[in-house]
Amino acid sequence: MRLSVILLLILSAMQLTAQHYTRDAGVRGGTFPAVCYRQYNDYNHYSEIMLSLKRNAIRVTFLKEIMQPALQEFSPNLFFIYGYGAHSGLSRMDHYRMLNRTYYYNDYRFSPVFGIDGYLGLEYRFSEFPFFIGLDFKPFFEFSTSQFFSLYLNDMAFILKFKF
Repeated sequence: MRLSVILLLILSAMQLTAQHYTRDAGVRGGTFPAVCYRQYNDYNHYSEIMLSLKRNAIRVTFLKEIMQPALQEFSPNLFFIYGYGAHSGLSRMDHYRMLNRTYYYNDYRFSPVFGIDGYLGLEYRFSEFPFFIGLDFKPFFEFSTSQFFSLYLNDMAFILKFKF
């Protein structure tokens, strides 16, 4: 009986150290803060969804991402992430801009937004712990009824995610 319990504990410990993570979730703080969820399609391809609330708007972003090792001579846990995607959502505005002129509404109005996103990131994955930290850059442009075309090149953020 004791031998069975000891073998069971050893096998359980081996399983915990050899755990294979297939998804992660976390937060993205920065210009457009978001809650993120990433699903691993294979070793270096991911699908990620982000929900962000900022500037009187709510956006849902879907990204396809690819991971590659970066600066392996510096650290084997450092990875470069790049990808692309799209977003949609709603924006609440009391004005719109056209040809460098601003026009104001009498009240706030909701406007749908649709856009295309790029993604560049650098992540450090801790080998002993199931989380990682990183910096990312997510430029995007979008179309809306309140402002026909917008380009955002300053969407940089710090990320903290938990692997499970």
